[in-house]
Amino acid sequence: MPEKLSNSLPDYERPPVIEVVYGMQFSPLNELRTPLIGLFWQTIKTDYPKFKEMPVLAPVIERYDQEGKTEQPTLELLQEAPLPRMFFLDAHENWVMQLQNDRFLHNWKRVSDDDTYPRYDIVSDKFFQAWDRFCEFCRSEGISRPKLNQLELTYINHIPVGAQNTVGEEITKVFPDIIWRKNHEFLPTPESLSWKTSFLLPSNQGRLHVSLRHATRIKDKTPTLLLELTARGIPLTLEAPQIRSWFSLSREWIVRGFSDLTNSEVQKATWARRA
Repeated sequence: MPEKLSNSLPDYERPPVIEVVYGMQFSPLNELRTPLIGLFWQTIKTDYPKFKEMPVLAPVIERYDQEGKTEQPTLELLQEAPLPRMFFLDAHENWVMQLQNDRFLHNWKRVSDDDTYPRYDIVSDKFFQAWDRFCEFCRSEGISRPKLNQLELTYINHIPVGAQNTVGEEITKVFPDIIWRKNHEFLPTPESLSWKTSFLLPSNQGRLHVSLRHATRIKDKTPTLLLELTARGIPLTLEAPQIRSWFSLSREWIVRGFSDLTNSEVQKATWARRA
């Protein structure tokens, strides 16, 4: 990362982002049982009238005692069936609140091609408003205040593969750091490719995880490059201003990271980079 950066972040008129996810992970709230989750839904039902039950997310913690080490879940025998992860959705399903007993997430996602990314300030404000509502519900019902152990911010981007390009050619065109040479003696052009890497955030406040893979868009079978950038970690202190600063830092790393990883000409021609 350059030592000197301008105050403004790269900005795009037509960004390829299709989903943004804010998340808080915390120690399990054992008091948060099914009836209370239903009661919480009643407090937000006007704004999130739809719901879905989803599989539970396993906890993930960034560690720094070993380079690039992320603590993965271990097998655990439970005496009770785990509660599901609940999706509470607005009427158009663009906004999603996710809740399980150790995780709270809030998404904006593109549902139709006409949906426009509402920009960072709006997505951020919606997340913190939703988080405050959940914390207030916990307080009013005598549930322990969540003890945070990890924060996360994810941007998911869909980059369609050009009609005249193979997957390898599109990746080489859009991502100059990833090159598939044409003069291989034996191997043909890859059918699909995937790539992962990570970068440390300042002062061990987390990592930026980047993954790129080939996928097929379900609704129209369009070959697509799926680029996911996730910042995960925790600030040095857990006061409200520091939590907001951590998300701002993570957003900066995601936006500047996207700019560093993608071709500047594609940024201008395809996504209409403005700054």
